[in-house]
Amino acid sequence: MRPIFFTAVFKNLWLWFPLCVVMIAGYFSIQPLAYYGKEVIGFTLMTLAATSITSLFYRTALAKGIAIASYLLLAFFAFVKLSFYLQYGVGISASALFVIFETNAGEASDYLSNYFNTTTIFLAILLLVPLFWLLKAKRKRKIERTPNKIQTIFRAALLIGIAFISVFLIRKYFRTQNIPYATISTFKEYKIAKQQLKDKLAQPTSPAFTEVTSQADPQTYVVVIGESTSSWHLQLYGYGRETNPKLTTIKNDLLVMDNVISPHVHTITAVEKILTLADSENSKPSVNGSIIQLANQAGFTTYWISNQKPVGLYESIPTILGSAAQHTRFLATDDYNYQIYDEAVLPVLDELLQEETHAKKIIFIHLIGTHLRYEKRYPETFNMFKDNPPHLKFQHKKAIEQTNLYDNAVRYNDSIMYEIIQRLDQQKERSYLAYFADHGDEVYDTMDFLGHNEYHGTAPMFEVPMIFWFSEAYKKPSDSLWATYNKRKYSLEHFPHTFAQLSGIGFRGFDASKSILDSSFVDRPRIVKDTVDYDKR
Repeated sequence: MRPIFFTAVFKNLWLWFPLCVVMIAGYFSIQPLAYYGKEVIGFTLMTLAATSITSLFYRTALAKGIAIASYLLLAFFAFVKLSFYLQYGVGISASALFVIFETNAGEASDYLSNYFNTTTIFLAILLLVPLFWLLKAKRKRKIERTPNKIQTIFRAALLIGIAFISVFLIRKYFRTQNIPYATISTFKEYKIAKQQLKDKLAQPTSPAFTEVTSQADPQTYVVVIGESTSSWHLQLYGYGRETNPKLTTIKNDLLVMDNVISPHVHTITAVEKILTLADSENSKPSVNGSIIQLANQAGFTTYWISNQKPVGLYESIPTILGSAAQHTRFLATDDYNYQIYDEAVLPVLDELLQEETHAKKIIFIHLIGTHLRYEKRYPETFNMFKDNPPHLKFQHKKAIEQTNLYDNAVRYNDSIMYEIIQRLDQQKERSYLAYFADHGDEVYDTMDFLGHNEYHGTAPMFEVPMIFWFSEAYKKPSDSLWATYNKRKYSLEHFPHTFAQLSGIGFRGFDASKSILDSSFVDRPRIVKDTVDYDKR
């Protein structure tokens, strides 16, 4: 029996090294114990399947190449699994995979540059050690008895049987623990969801909006969607640095909402809810209309100006939503690793504001904002902060450096917002500006971490600025009401109702109690991550 089966298997026992690493490192990083057990069993089955398939090619010219490929795959999946637990404290999930699928190469490189640490680097090196040994080692030739045809068939059948049973058990009981299977099945769901979004939300109108009404008077409204900007770093919100010197000069003309959160901390999930009727009560954006479509049906000429790379038409969620506008302009052609400045939107805005053909306009502007890499988001003239940030919780070199870069980016964003307001003000007509960020970033504010993910889900990731400006011709709330409105707790998942009220649009299903600026506003639970009450977590 040994020449038939066990010799081939024993020759490939080194393929079990990644499993050993998962068992040992996972014991300290995977909690609770039941999760640890399922992860170990699931990875054991995958290792058993890989070993069986590799052993099929024992004593063939392909043996070493297939063995190396099998080990690389096992080591890679072990690294991804363990590093995810080490970074986030949970296993990789379908929602995380959706975000990964939506991520472009620039964002991926940002992840690698900011989230690799000593532990993950050591883990990667540890998993690669056997591979270096295999590549360097020379196999000693042994004179072995050549198996007859029956033995060969029996060995192949046994190995295929083991591989088949292992895959069956993975599919039946451990599909969520198996990264290859979870990735393939989730990607299929992702493609279906994206197609639904294209079919429903990329169209100029939506059946979700009926009985739409709007005034015919000349109006120009601007909705600015920021990126990765946390209210924790805005001077207007009490931050201890002058990150809003421009907007502070016109603070009396602004309505700064003090207690606003995003429903998610990733653009793909946040924007789906913020710009559509989908919310925590109805989480199917594919069957809901967007505010761009609502504006179209209300008789406005709509414009979508984006300073983020579209990654190909209909590729990203914001691109899909923006493509419903009657006029689209995508200004950025480089990814996030290149210098992208939001001042690029100003000449385009000038052009649209001077255009007199259309009396009713709504202009949506999607900024690059303060997206990683922060140093690429502002010109050298805004490199203002170089000292130790005030009240910085974590006093190490990277925390100081990244906080300064982030604050510089916020200060530059302040100047862009000021310039947009000044241009609107010069129009001397009925207009408003609404600004909010899709989510924020943790920049060493509450934990030793940079960026955003829902597994940590810290306050700076959820808490975002929401600022309004109204022209003199716009009928706005009295100053006494402003003082109470800006203290309201609000989730951006209800923004379509605020948008409709601001724009004077009525439609069947409009709920004034979900508008932060309506006197009938109702304080309701602010749900994040689909099910979590933000104020009770």
